[in-house]
Amino acid sequence: MRPLTYRQPLINGESTGSFVTRLAARHGQSVTHLLGSVGEGLSAAGVDPWESELYVNRAARQRLAEMAGRPLDQLTRALVSLRDEHLLPDGSGAPEFQWPWRPHSGFLVRGCALCAARHGVLDPVWLIRPDPWHICVRHGRFHDNSREDRVPFIDLSPGPHVIRAERRRLRLVGAGPVGRLLVADAFGVLAHEYVAIGLPRLGSSRTAPLHLLPIAVRVAARMAFLERRRLEHRLRPDEHQHWRNQVARDLGRQMGMALAEWSRLHAPLPGCRADHSPRWQQVPGAPHRDAPEMASVDKLTCVPWRVLASGPRPRPYG
Repeated sequence: MRPLTYRQPLINGESTGSFVTRLAARHGQSVTHLLGSVGEGLSAAGVDPWESELYVNRAARQRLAEMAGRPLDQLTRALVSLRDEHLLPDGSGAPEFQWPWRPHSGFLVRGCALCAARHGVLDPVWLIRPDPWHICVRHGRFHDNSREDRVPFIDLSPGPHVIRAERRRLRLVGAGPVGRLLVADAFGVLAHEYVAIGLPRLGSSRTAPLHLLPIAVRVAARMAFLERRRLEHRLRPDEHQHWRNQVARDLGRQMGMALAEWSRLHAPLPGCRADHSPRWQQVPGAPHRDAPEMASVDKLTCVPWRVLASGPRPRPYG
């Protein structure tokens, strides 16, 4: 397959549907017509990139890379849903795609227009994210999957503490899968009945993550000290209790009680460490099993209580 005339810039984290929509528009084609060259599948007519994600199998992915004029590894680094774990079954081996009415996993979140413009992209960009919000630390903007065009983002310049918290969160989750799980657990601890009075619940309002993020990152950092020693088989039972007491003194009695319940789920591991590999970089054992790429906070956390808001009205994030 010959590449199309114009190569579209790649935006990290962009959804495949958003990229293909931009690619088609740049060449004056409908998305349906362009996908006809990618493979066989359900018509994309009536499905917009802010509503659902486009999925392909291995053969169709190769065709899309050739059409876009990009090396396959470069395309899969930028477009999350093209990675192996999100591919459709190969079936007969013929190239196929699906554009369902809802994403199989994850949320479509509006991308930062200023970041896109830096790459020469002036069209709207939609990211596929595990959670229904995203903070651009470069430009200080909070984006979510709201379809409200009048307020496409929230300016965070009046709240620099949120940007600092997001940078700390990114460092923590960048350390490996354990960091991402601990951030999810921290949001879970904030939803405990001992702590949640006076705090919003995730999904209760558009800005709830902004209110919760700074304290969630502080809690996750405290968890990280305990969890690192636990995974390295260096956590003594008396140290476990000392940590609980210290947290209660520093973060308050209610937070200490909630973290005590969390820490009981993260009891010291039995036996000795079998090797010297960096366990922090690996997916841990109990109480967590794995950390799927598109699993949201409420799916990752090990806490047994409810993390998301519930009620008769649908959550703002769908």
